[in-house]
Amino acid sequence: MPHTLNIDGVSESLFQLQMLIHSSKSFCAKHQISHGNNSNAEFDWDYYFGWLKSSICEKLIQSSITLRIMQDILLADDTQEPTDLQRYQTDAISGIQIGTVHEGSFKLTLRETCNKIIHATDTQLDWHEDVDYQWWTGNIWLFGSNHGSEWKLELNIEAFAIAANRYVDRVSDGVDWYHLYKYDT
Repeated sequence: MPHTLNIDGVSESLFQLQMLIHSSKSFCAKHQISHGNNSNAEFDWDYYFGWLKSSICEKLIQSSITLRIMQDILLADDTQEPTDLQRYQTDAISGIQIGTVHEGSFKLTLRETCNKIIHATDTQLDWHEDVDYQWWTGNIWLFGSNHGSEWKLELNIEAFAIAANRYVDRVSDGVDWYHLYKYDT
């Protein structure tokens, strides 16, 4: 029997990522968060940046791994039509630009985006500077290499979260999970 996956946990992580995006500007404005501002305030750059980046990376990695495992389980299930599985993924990213490839040559599908998140060897959050503070834009830069070829991806996390949630919804509606797990003991 395949791994039992916490699909609701993926949706929860994607929701939390979106909340981090939308709260960044107001939080940073209220606490005057700015790189190099070493004030003795309760929340400073090091505190905010450290917790923000670790939270983002953990939720992205967790969601991506679970989504990839889900895709592999479904591809291995002989009752699933490969065309349906491809359609779920295509529908999920329809009308959404989940990122921009700045270096490398690859098609940015949901599966490939999960791969890039999982295999990135460097990540950098994208920041916007206002007069008295800086806030996270909701984008993360992912860097890595594949068979000696460098790649660089600017990922729009909110767009990724929306696409991933669409995918989970379509899979949940179209897959007979009982069939997959009925012989699990």
